[in-house]
Amino acid sequence: MSTKKEISLLPDESNSHSFFARTIRYLTTIGRYIIVFTELIVISAFISRFWLDRQNSDLSEVLRQQKAILESTTEFEKEFLSLQSRLKYIDIQYKNQPNYIINLKSIVSSLPPDVFLQNMTIAKTSAQLSLYSYREDSLVNMMVNFSLNPKVDTVDIRKIEKKSKDSKYYVDILLNFKSKSAQSSV
Repeated sequence: MSTKKEISLLPDESNSHSFFARTIRYLTTIGRYIIVFTELIVISAFISRFWLDRQNSDLSEVLRQQKAILESTTEFEKEFLSLQSRLKYIDIQYKNQPNYIINLKSIVSSLPPDVFLQNMTIAKTSAQLSLYSYREDSLVNMMVNFSLNPKVDTVDIRKIEKKSKDSKYYVDILLNFKSKSAQSSV
């Protein structure tokens, strides 16, 4: 029987200082370090994966909660913006409305006590009055008061009549008020 031969890929002790043997030894040593280093990277990546998955799930939960909060406030935001636009519209209308009280006070202050209003229509710059009195001199005083009133621009008498059945004098008057800029300069 023949003797068994052992095959070894490693260099002999006699050839351990040759260039080829030193290169093989260098490559195997460096290769071991590279493999160990790569395994450390893989193990750390594997372990950090659990930490990163936990962070990812936490962030996903936070995002879900914030999205739910935003979705719940959208209806409130719509109502708030609607209310805000309505309040802005009301504010603009309030600022642009004519000041009827000043004109009304002006009319009332010019009326003598024995002149009675039947109908009054007041607008931004004018007023139409239907009134009556039992005395003619009260109507004259009223007309003088209107013409001397600083807030009244013009007095237009539309109708004066006295009915034969009663002793009343009926008068229809159109008053035009001065504009705000003209009133402030007076």
